[in-house]
Amino acid sequence: MPIGISTLCTFGETFKKIGFYRESTPPVIEVIDDWADRLDGSRIRILLDLASVGDVRFTVHAPIIDLNIASANERLKRLSAQLVKESIDHARDLGALLVVVHPGSFPPDGRGDPEAHWRLNSESFCEIREHAAREGVGVCLENMPAGTRLFFQTPQEFLRASEEGLDFGVALDVGHANTRGMLGEFLELLRGRIRHLHLHDNKGDRDAHLPVGRGTVDWQLLKREIDISSLTAVVEANTELEALESVAAARQLFSS
Repeated sequence: MPIGISTLCTFGETFKKIGFYRESTPPVIEVIDDWADRLDGSRIRILLDLASVGDVRFTVHAPIIDLNIASANERLKRLSAQLVKESIDHARDLGALLVVVHPGSFPPDGRGDPEAHWRLNSESFCEIREHAAREGVGVCLENMPAGTRLFFQTPQEFLRASEEGLDFGVALDVGHANTRGMLGEFLELLRGRIRHLHLHDNKGDRDAHLPVGRGTVDWQLLKREIDISSLTAVVEANTELEALESVAAARQLFSS
C-alpha cells in the first residue's frame, strides 16, 4: 500500500487547508475525526469529492481529546465509546479502509485499581468492535507512547487482551514503540496482527513526531520485518512541510 499522510499536520484546520491534500495528492489520507475537524455530512462530501478526482483512499482516526473508554465514571465511559462509534459510522459513509482507536487510561498517582480500569477498557473496546463489525468497518487498536497513563504501551498488553478473548487488528505506531524501546518486540510478537502503520520519528525520550529519519527509530529493522505492501501506512507530522519530508523519506526507504 502506498504511504499516505495523517491530518495531524493540519489538525484543527484540515477543512480550511484541504487544498494541501489536493496539491500533495497522497494516496491515503488518515482523517483525525476530532475537535474542529469532526466529520459530518458536508465534510464527508468534501472528502469524497477529493477522492473522486485524486484516487485517494481514507482511514479514520477516532477522537482522542478528553476521552477515556476505561473511565470509572460510567457516563464518561459511555460517552467516550459513543463518540468512537460515531467515527465508525463516519468511516462507513466515507468508505474508509479502517478506523484507528486509542485505548483508555488508568488514574494518576496510583489511585484506583488498574485492573478494574483494564476490565472497563476491555468492555468498551468489545462494544466498539461489535459496532464496527455490524457496520462492516475494520478497527485497529493503536499502541501508546511512554510517559502517559494510557494502556497498551507494550506488545505484552496486546497479547494479554488476545488471551482474554479480545482479538483485533493492531495499528503499530512506530514512534510510540520507539519511546518504549520496543519496536523489535512489537514486530516479533505481533507480526501477524499488524494492519496499519503510523510512521514518525523521535529520539526515544518523547513522542516528538519528527520526520522519518530524524530520530533514533531503527527504520531498517522495520523494513526487514514488515511487508508494507500488505498494510496501510501514513506519516504523522507536526507541519505540512514535515509531512512532505517524511513521506519522501519513507517512500525512499521502502523502495530501496
